[in-house]
Amino acid sequence: MKELNFAIILILLSSINTFAQKLPLPSSVYEYSMLPLLKSDFGTESRLVHWPTKTLNNFKVETFTLDAGKALAEDHFLSENEKLVLVIRGSLAIGLQEKSKVLVERSVALVGQKEQVSFQNNGTSEVSFYVVQWVSGKENGSTESYKGMRAFDYPALAFTENSKGGRRDVMEAPTQTLNELEMHITTLLEGKKSHDPHVHPDEEIILVLQGEVEEMVNGTPYRLGPGSLIFLSSMDPHGIRNIGKGTCEYYAIRWTTMKE
Repeated sequence: MKELNFAIILILLSSINTFAQKLPLPSSVYEYSMLPLLKSDFGTESRLVHWPTKTLNNFKVETFTLDAGKALAEDHFLSENEKLVLVIRGSLAIGLQEKSKVLVERSVALVGQKEQVSFQNNGTSEVSFYVVQWVSGKENGSTESYKGMRAFDYPALAFTENSKGGRRDVMEAPTQTLNELEMHITTLLEGKKSHDPHVHPDEEIILVLQGEVEEMVNGTPYRLGPGSLIFLSSMDPHGIRNIGKGTCEYYAIRWTTMKE
């Protein structure tokens, strides 16, 4: 009887797990200072998300801190996935096909499918960065122009001032597996809000670079500091404002897929 009960439990757990895996990731927030850290021989890492969303078959988000002189091997990442690398502190050397590109703080790189990348900290202090990976289940008809890596250096991004603060446009274009990927950096003056809570069909992530923000998600406010990440599911009401001293700055990254 014990063996039978155990078998029934296994079947129930399997059914629950199968059902749960079909549910898309809900809107969620990740305060950087509270992330659980896993120590390794290169520094630390934290695994935030590894789950499907409404538009992506798989969505994976991790943070890494490399100690001075340390490297992260290529086999740590899935080469089939497209990736975004966002540097939140320090300078990071990204190796791709025997070439290397140094990303300074607040810079971002888009790495294509089937590209093996490695990460190296050549400095004397630690470097911290996010790696966002995804699988959409679709590909653009012609992918030649999307291969390799596109790097966007923060110092080279033009700043457009406005009454709320300003904005740096990063990119707005299709990728290998996304119909469109739009990225920009928003600067908000003290006490200002970007907009009232609103909805859109695009899914979105927000990465706080500087200051403190309050993100309103489905009517609930969340206070977040530098390095924190926000995932916003399609059609969930959300809005953000600067609640800290001085200016705040954050990445806003939105995408649509071919299945939409």
